[in-house]
Formats: sequence, structure tokens, C-alpha cells
Amino acid sequence: MENRRRVTEEDLLITEAMIAKSYGALKQSVIRAPSRAFHSVSQTAREHPYATAASAVVAGVVVYKIINKMTSHAPAHKTPEKEQVTQQKDTCRPDHMHDLLLVILPLVTPYIASYVQKYLEKVQSATRD
Repeated sequence: MENRRRVTEEDLLITEAMIAKSYGALKQSVIRAPSRAFHSVSQTAREHPYATAASAVVAGVVVYKIINKMTSHAPAHKTPEKEQVTQQKDTCRPDHMHDLLLVILPLVTPYIASYVQKYLEKVQSATRD
């Protein structure tokens, strides 16, 4: 067995101070983590507002489709009579997705067109230089 020096009270105090300093840094890191994440998201939103809006719209449409698929109740066994009744119900049921797109598209289209125009101008100016 190797000879080790004895642990002194000074060693304990130094170790305690190092642990306290490390814990303080860890606590600050945990506190700052959400603001760092939000900062990167907000920075991206500031740099690409139209892409952010378009992706939010697409995400909303996708979530709507998923929820719609999950909540639809299809019968397990389809007989010709049940299938005909189901088809009649489907044709009578209002299409909320269509209504949603009719409301969103006129609002979003100018932003998307402007974003695409600026992007193409940036690409063309980069190719000219």
C-alpha cells in the first residue's frame, strides 16, 4: 500500500470551497439554460420571420391532421350498408381543414412570397459577385 499524506482541515476547507464554487456555477448554468434556448429561437425568428411563420402554420396544420386522424372513429367491420352510411356522413360533415386553409392562406401568402423574393434576390446577388 502506498503512503498517503493525511487529510488536513485546510484540505477539507479547500475542497468545500471548490464544491461550493462548482455548485454555484452549475446553478447559474441551469438558471440560464432556458434563456439561452429562447434566445436562439428568438434570434432565428428575427433572422427568418417568414420562414418561422410558415413553419408555424405547417406545424399547426400537421397537428390538426394528426388530432383529426386520432379522433376519427372508423367502424371495425364494414358492410355495404355501413359503408354507404359512412360515405353519406363523410360527405355531409364539414371539412374543417378546408375552412382553416381558406382563412390562413390569404394571410400567409404575402409573407411567404416576400420571403421567397428576398431569398432569390440574395442568391442572385451572391452569384453576380
